[in-house]
Amino acid sequence: MNTNILKMNAYFSFHRIKLLAIRFFSEHWRRDLITLAVYFIAFAFVPRITDYNNSAPFILFSLILIVGGVRFAARIFHEIHHPSGGMHFLHIPASRLEKFLFNGVTTLLLYPAVCLLLSFGGTLFGNLLAPIMPSFFNYPTIDLSVLIPKHNIWEIATQFLLLHAIFFLGSLIFKKHPTTKTFLSIIVFGFAVMVVELILIKIFLGGVSTSSEIALNLKMENLFGIMTSSALLTFVNILVTAFVLFYLYIVSYFKFKEKQV
Repeated sequence: MNTNILKMNAYFSFHRIKLLAIRFFSEHWRRDLITLAVYFIAFAFVPRITDYNNSAPFILFSLILIVGGVRFAARIFHEIHHPSGGMHFLHIPASRLEKFLFNGVTTLLLYPAVCLLLSFGGTLFGNLLAPIMPSFFNYPTIDLSVLIPKHNIWEIATQFLLLHAIFFLGSLIFKKHPTTKTFLSIIVFGFAVMVVELILIKIFLGGVSTSSEIALNLKMENLFGIMTSSALLTFVNILVTAFVLFYLYIVSYFKFKEKQV
């Protein structure tokens, strides 16, 4: 391996992170600009030309955040799967950790932040146009407080984090069509879990029925009586989610290192 690359892997540099950002946006600025313009127009007009209700802006934000974020994360490492792109990426003057972190931060933090800014900006722009729009458009002024309802934001954030971690790993595993293949992998895994659950219910309760489900719930409550506390259940859920995220990102990093050796 090139001696300079070995030296760069020995320490972390924010200056090289800045250079990675300049390189990334200089190579993709046209695509990014078109995407941002489409998002802005969508936030400004789509919630108003549908049968408007207070949940429409947040539904649109959630859809763009998750669907667009998943697509972005699943394709962030596409160039390393091809010989020319892989060699180019390998010789970018930055360490493996810096490249990995930059791509992770771009898809995990920067993308949601940009979506949030565009949702507010597009909505404000739409509000400015509301008084001059023809009366046959259902074009109300939208209260900005409905964009991010507090009772839903943590649920959406958790879903985005989990999906990001899965599709981020998928971008390193699958050479072609990573979005589709990762999505199919999730379906296969979910189906396998369901089959295992049905087999366990069959073994321990003799079949699947309403009575068996009630019996299973009673056994679980007896076994984990302490878990009836909603606060403790929330804590366990957070703990499990954090462990899964940590595991997926660690696997992603070592998979990335394997690709860069």
